[in-house]
Amino acid sequence: MAVADAQNASTPPTAAVSPADTADFWFELPPGFVQIDLREDAKSRLLRMTDVIDTLFADAAPQQKFNLVASSECILQTMIASGAEHISSCLLRMRGNKLSQGALCVLVERPDTGPQSQDRQGSAKRTAALWRRLYPDAEVGLVMLPYGISALCIRDQDLEVPGIFFGLDEPIPALVREVQFNVPLKNGPGSVLFVFMTQDIEHWDEYLEMLGGIMKSISADEPHEGETSESGSQGVGGSE
Repeated sequence: MAVADAQNASTPPTAAVSPADTADFWFELPPGFVQIDLREDAKSRLLRMTDVIDTLFADAAPQQKFNLVASSECILQTMIASGAEHISSCLLRMRGNKLSQGALCVLVERPDTGPQSQDRQGSAKRTAALWRRLYPDAEVGLVMLPYGISALCIRDQDLEVPGIFFGLDEPIPALVREVQFNVPLKNGPGSVLFVFMTQDIEHWDEYLEMLGGIMKSISADEPHEGETSESGSQGVGGSE
């Protein structure tokens, strides 16, 4: 992986987490990812993130730090508005001393009624077909994870960063690359949607490699203390 400081000494180790209401669905966050308190005030979060960036990347240019904080908050607000139950952010230093930021959110869909044993392959195929209709320019397919089949969608979208971050009245356009994994649940009806977003399209391959490790760590069983995923940072399995 072309990430110079992904495992900075100040970064927490790999940690197993679970969305709030899904105790039977676990995944691992690799070094570099920090879970965000969704109840935290936005102003407090901006100030805290600024302090973190100043500490981890003291030699970065002020404009680099400012752009990182502003784009990060824009992505976080988008995810919070979508109903995310888990959000984690990563701050990395890529080769060439470039700062890079991305955000992962997890949404859980659990219908009140439905069969306890769902057709997971059929569900993933229907999701992929829907994404192909909604996003004709996206890369859509199916991937097989250790947990089971998942629909996959990679697309670019235009967002607007609030101009107030830059002292402007008008919003600033931003191109964001997004990958979605829709994973049908083993236990009962429903699915879990993983969404990762970043403006650092230049290092997209490195991010996909990191995401592959997260997706391969998914388990219906809570990991034991000290247990880590054997898949490490390997890429996601092939798509069709």
